[in-house]
Amino acid sequence: MLPVVVPVLGLAAALVVLLLAVLTGLGEHRRGARASTVFVAALLFPLAWLVWYVRDELPVRRRRAA
Repeated sequence: MLPVVVPVLGLAAALVVLLLAVLTGLGEHRRGARASTVFVAALLFPLAWLVWYVRDELPVRRRRAA
């Protein structure tokens, strides 16, 4: 039983990572990025999320402070 569970969990984890990468690439495409930027964002999706957070959060903080 255990030899079957480990590969299935590994495959499920890989599919989740792949899905997150695809969704990140699609999100970057919707933001108007070029194809090369979309590809890099999909490969480095945690970094892309950080960039999006900083880019989107700073204007919100400035509006709240004003």
